[in-house]
Amino acid sequence: MISGQLSIRWIQGKINVLLYGMLKTDDDYVIASDTDSVYVNMGPIVDKFCEGKTKEQTVDFLDKSCKELVEPFIKKCYEELANKMNAYGNKMSMKRESIASKGIWTAKKRYVLLVHDSEGVRYAKPKIKIMGFETTRSSTPQVVRDELKKCIEIIMLLDNNTLLNYIDEFRKRFKKLPAEDVAFPRSVNGMKDYTDSLNIYKKGTPIAVKGALIYNHYIKKNKLEKKYQLIRDADKIKFVYLKKPNTIQENIISFIQDFPKELGLDKYIDYDLQFEKSFVDPLKSILDSIGWNVEKTVNLELFFA
Repeated sequence: MISGQLSIRWIQGKINVLLYGMLKTDDDYVIASDTDSVYVNMGPIVDKFCEGKTKEQTVDFLDKSCKELVEPFIKKCYEELANKMNAYGNKMSMKRESIASKGIWTAKKRYVLLVHDSEGVRYAKPKIKIMGFETTRSSTPQVVRDELKKCIEIIMLLDNNTLLNYIDEFRKRFKKLPAEDVAFPRSVNGMKDYTDSLNIYKKGTPIAVKGALIYNHYIKKNKLEKKYQLIRDADKIKFVYLKKPNTIQENIISFIQDFPKELGLDKYIDYDLQFEKSFVDPLKSILDSIGWNVEKTVNLELFFA
């Protein structure tokens, strides 16, 4: 682990030195790094050497520069590191992966790239690469995953106003969806540990387990076991937030496949909170990093004009 960190930090510094020499500046050009990779801002190189070139010609230039300059330079630097560390030989190598015209990082291993070439495969239409966001997480409702992908495409290709209009339109559709589509998927474990004979669940019960214990309690109370299977440990379930006050005075309920409408809770589903937590919060993490709004704002000066 320590040797891996050393290798990445070593090459990060060396690439910065290479670009310092080419651009006569002391800016940091390595904008992010990971366990086995670095992400380099080649924008200043493009500005200096690719003026008047088409996007295709620019990608060709960057591809050639990586093959003929950057990759041999990295190899030489790792051989230098191997000598410094008295290693038997250099076992490190790096090759160019993606050439992207736009990238957004919100945290380590959470980024979006607009990729034109990936490991020598050239795309006729840029491909959006998404890493670490809720678009691929099984804990995010499928409908939200699909819509987040569409929103990220708008972010990478269009503008904030187009995105705001899309969010408003999806919010309206979201509120008309059945509970099964907007609920958070989870799995439950340790139900016996959190069961309380007087209060259904103990203080500090994980939210999905809490919802499962509430569900089991009211399914039994309403004698619905023949229609709805009780939740057991390791079951895959879904849960939704409830608005209060409601008939059971709880803020959550889980279910397995079909929402138990016989409990009369469907009218208390908190669609606004579901939308905020599943869709707006993940999207906001991206928008905050680029200074975009997630909601339309009113210019108060218009009222006093």
